[in-house]
Amino acid sequence: MVLRLTCLASVAAVAITAGSVAYAQQAPVAPPAPTPTSSSAEDEDIVLQADTIEENQDTSVVTASGNVEIRVGDRTLLADRVVYDRNSETMRAQGRVQISDGSGQVQFADEIEADEDFRNGFATRFSARLSASSLVTASSAVRTDGTKNALDQVVFTNCPVCIEKNRDPTWVLRARRAMLDQEDQMITYQDAVLEVAGVPVLYVPWFAHPDPNSERRSGLMTPDLGLSSKIGPFYEQPYYLVISPSEDVTISPMLSTNVNPLVKVDYRRRFFSGFIQAEGSFTHDQEFNSDGDQFGDNTWRSHLYASGFFAINKDWNWGFGIERQTDDLYDRRYDIDGEDDMRGLVASQPRQLLTQAYVTGQEPDFYFEAGTFLFQGLRAGDDDATIPKVVPAVFAEKVFDFGPAGGQLATDFSAVGLLRDQMTSLPNGQMTLDSARASATADWRAQYIVGPGVVVEPFGLGRGDVYRIDDGSAAGERNISRVLGVAGAQVSYPLISRGENMDIIVEPIAMIAYGTPDANDDGIPNEDSLVFEADETNLFRPNAVTNYDLWEGGARASIGVSATARIGKDVELTTLVGRRWREDGDPAFNDLSNLSGEKSDYVASVRADLGTIFNVGARFRVDDEYEVKRMDVDAGANFWRVRGSARYFKVAENASGIADEGIAWNGEFKIDNNWSAVFEQTRNIAQKDDIRLALGIAYRDECSFFQLAYERSGSRDRTLGPSESIRFQFVLTGLGGVSDADTD
Repeated sequence: MVLRLTCLASVAAVAITAGSVAYAQQAPVAPPAPTPTSSSAEDEDIVLQADTIEENQDTSVVTASGNVEIRVGDRTLLADRVVYDRNSETMRAQGRVQISDGSGQVQFADEIEADEDFRNGFATRFSARLSASSLVTASSAVRTDGTKNALDQVVFTNCPVCIEKNRDPTWVLRARRAMLDQEDQMITYQDAVLEVAGVPVLYVPWFAHPDPNSERRSGLMTPDLGLSSKIGPFYEQPYYLVISPSEDVTISPMLSTNVNPLVKVDYRRRFFSGFIQAEGSFTHDQEFNSDGDQFGDNTWRSHLYASGFFAINKDWNWGFGIERQTDDLYDRRYDIDGEDDMRGLVASQPRQLLTQAYVTGQEPDFYFEAGTFLFQGLRAGDDDATIPKVVPAVFAEKVFDFGPAGGQLATDFSAVGLLRDQMTSLPNGQMTLDSARASATADWRAQYIVGPGVVVEPFGLGRGDVYRIDDGSAAGERNISRVLGVAGAQVSYPLISRGENMDIIVEPIAMIAYGTPDANDDGIPNEDSLVFEADETNLFRPNAVTNYDLWEGGARASIGVSATARIGKDVELTTLVGRRWREDGDPAFNDLSNLSGEKSDYVASVRADLGTIFNVGARFRVDDEYEVKRMDVDAGANFWRVRGSARYFKVAENASGIADEGIAWNGEFKIDNNWSAVFEQTRNIAQKDDIRLALGIAYRDECSFFQLAYERSGSRDRTLGPSESIRFQFVLTGLGGVSDADTD
């Protein structure tokens, strides 16, 4: 039987609902949204459906029995029996009561009694499904003022409850009493006990946490506690402030026993065309070492890491990145992360901060970028006065396609200005203060298939450079210009053998070219090619030097062979080996460049890729005596219960002129579906020292994460030396996490 009624009362609060609560719930910042213009009607049809519906005319009582369903819009109430008293304007639902409010939340009770407009009422054996996994239960619930819900004997968990598997939740939060206020979006507990695996582990007289469905709102976040030999015991309390739907800030004061308070600030704002994100900190204190001993003057100390990106239109963008701190070791003293993050067009080097502003534009056959770059060195011996300021760097490229017969012409323009506050000596002994360069390049290349499949690729490149140099000498500024060119061809003959389960491709490759000789003027400072090395990646390039200040002149040739084997759908084996010859040696290239003599070392690479299961690759550089000058091996695995990656390198001579060797690897072994052992090591084999070592054990399931790890840092940087720590992390989904407790 179906009965349709019309009622002015909203049934949004048809029962004692858990509502939406939040405790500084943080979420991605959304762009500003237009104000909705739609409105809902005040009147709503109420549809009552049941096996039987009876109305007593004398008592004005309507009784619905058997599979009762009341629907109002997208809100639904299910029960075995519903009794509505028109005189007292009250409603009672009994037996397997279930309420869905259309937002994904579902409430359950044995019995509910409410007034006519369903704003207030009482429920027994109440429970609410707040999200896909969150569940709150109570022996009774009382709703008053239309928004306040008082619960007795409360249990909350964010873990799946699997009755059919006889599996208890990993953790539950029990409380004598709780209050859910839908208007304030807050749920608070009195006399709360946290149970893990059925064992009580923590008691607090008062506690609050967010509903997983709650929106962003201001409030206190999970604190950070710890113990460090550098700053002693510390307490960090973040406060999350929602400024607008598209803007927020987190302010985190940190108190510690050994040093003065530190305040961290994290700001985010999203616009229609882009975003701004900034994180920083400040304090007024002395410097201190790894043992917490203070020295120096009391002064303001701070750091700022910020970035922004904006779309001008569909083809053009602009952005900026800011990385600054008052002290070289500020980030390491306070364990501030983020120094290596990329915040713009160019990535910075390790222990070097980069501030930049840039603009880019891209179309199918055109690309443009321009930027200014300011560096701050954090390494011992770095002097910012000798580090150049890039003001500016410009690059533009236009490509012309003349079809299969005419080939392709790429033209580009590059310009850069470098300013220093103090003259410096470059690694090659050149003295320089300021310099500027402008270059224009035209690069043509075509491809033709000749005879039985020989691939012939002729090429020609022309470039003009103009330099303005100020080396601080009495002669003052001087101009240097040069015109460069190279022409030649690359020839290859791919040989393909196809089989039922394996394809093999063997391709001999040869390149021969002649370029402008003796083009490396001693008066041109080498600023952009200091760490260049000829290897298999540029073996067949007409000019192996990819930057501008150095030029590979004269006649040169390269010969090599590449091979590929594809087995089935997932397995691929590749290799490349070759060598490069030059007409004459050039003293402008050092030994590390692999271009200093008339012939290069042998260069090779090999890689085996077994899909997602395993991959390994190696790169080599070997001289005529078959001595390995450089080796770089990397591998990754993900099979059975093992997942990890590793990298090993060995060089006969690094930029400092000494042999170097090291390994970095990390892995995880899954003991079962929840438990795993983790390992991480970065070791300098040449110096027999661990840069980083970590061992730990971790537990993870649908609603919690636990990790206990030992960590050792062997790095030394002036007043900061090696440290050890035992890290403990315990995160409960839906409640936040008990943060790391560190002992250095």
